[in-house]
Amino acid sequence: MCRDRASIMMDGGPIRVLVVDDSEFFAEVTAETLESEHGFETFARESARDGIEFLRNERIDCIVSDYEMPERNGLEFLETVRETIDEDIPFVLLTGRGDEEVASEAIASGVDDYFLKLDVVEDEEYGRLANRIRSAVSENRAHQKYELLVTTSPDGIAHVASDGTVLTANPALAADAGSEREEIIGSTLPELFGAVGEKRLETGRTVIAENEPERTEDVFEGKHFHNIIVPVDFDSDRDTFQLISRDITERKERERELQRQNERLEKFASVISHDLRNPLEVARGSAELIAQQCDDREAIDRMDRALSRMDRLIDDILTIARQGEAAHQPDAVDLAHLADEAWTNVKTDTARVDITDVGTIEADPSRLQELFENLFCNAVRHGGEDVTVRVGAPDHGAFYVEDDGPGIPDDRRDDVFELGYSTAEEGTGIGLSIVQQIASAHGWDVDITEGSDSGTRFVFSDVTFFG
Repeated sequence: MCRDRASIMMDGGPIRVLVVDDSEFFAEVTAETLESEHGFETFARESARDGIEFLRNERIDCIVSDYEMPERNGLEFLETVRETIDEDIPFVLLTGRGDEEVASEAIASGVDDYFLKLDVVEDEEYGRLANRIRSAVSENRAHQKYELLVTTSPDGIAHVASDGTVLTANPALAADAGSEREEIIGSTLPELFGAVGEKRLETGRTVIAENEPERTEDVFEGKHFHNIIVPVDFDSDRDTFQLISRDITERKERERELQRQNERLEKFASVISHDLRNPLEVARGSAELIAQQCDDREAIDRMDRALSRMDRLIDDILTIARQGEAAHQPDAVDLAHLADEAWTNVKTDTARVDITDVGTIEADPSRLQELFENLFCNAVRHGGEDVTVRVGAPDHGAFYVEDDGPGIPDDRRDDVFELGYSTAEEGTGIGLSIVQQIASAHGWDVDITEGSDSGTRFVFSDVTFFG
């Protein structure tokens, strides 16, 4: 085969047409008319042999051929082309004979269309011929593009009959079955995949009967697959369905590892809750007794602040242990509404918040609210009780939270997300680490820039917006 399918698909230039006719006059007139009046790039040859030779060196989108020619007629020419050059090239037959025998033979040979030559010449039906060429080439290019996508897809794809016979398949599906593409055509799904193939075939038959696609998951030879099975109606001779099978083994392994990690973290959180909370409560009770007998208020205040700081540290560590990178439940969330709810949980009397209508995004509502609360508390802690916080969206795909506080020096912006980093005396250095973990769990990037009124702006990008 000399034609490059990818080049056919990507070619944006004029349609290239080869006209083959043993009449030099008709070949030249047809080629010239199609080029000058209909915008094709055309070439004329006067025999099937010359046409074959031309096709070995040139890419052509469509062939227009006479039927009655010496040496080989048009259908014999077509057979040679599809055996040696390209099995899918569009082919339009021109014939001087209007009998049913020629029409039947042409259809059986797979021509895209056929015209009576005299109708084209005498009735100047070149426009109808040109429209048919465009249609045939468009259909072929779409088919070639689909074939290219299927062939190169990492997902296993097969067209399957209702009896389980694999009619077509791509290399990925053959590899899943431990075979080659050519070897599995004609085999059945149960023959290729055993009991898994039986279940896929059963689902395929249900899909055909109900005319509704289905999704399934199964395991074959230790690999996990997610399957999409859809009915196919373009083969009128038999009921068929398409199987699209994606290897999700790595995803399943990540999910299992995440589950194991969450179990370990939950155990760790339980230890913290039990082994640290109890001694802390004992210390707090003792501090209250000491306060009743001691006049050193400064020492008592320091002790109270230390115990309160330990309490906050335990809360933050529990948050990281129990949530961290844990899987989230995405939903459509009104960003402004959720930010407003988060602000009500921030203890402040004089700080202000300015929230613009930034739209609806895909996010886990509870974790996004926690992100806002941590950023708001951070702004109040570092910017003071009279700080102003703003929430907005600079462009589609991103939102920001900023304040007009003292800001973060450029050389410190890479440090603020580190666990334990804080410049505030009362800070635990955990809140912004949680912010980054929540953003990462959503697949967002977070950057720190200067705010519109100095201060600090946290920008979250790669966010999915709706509408």
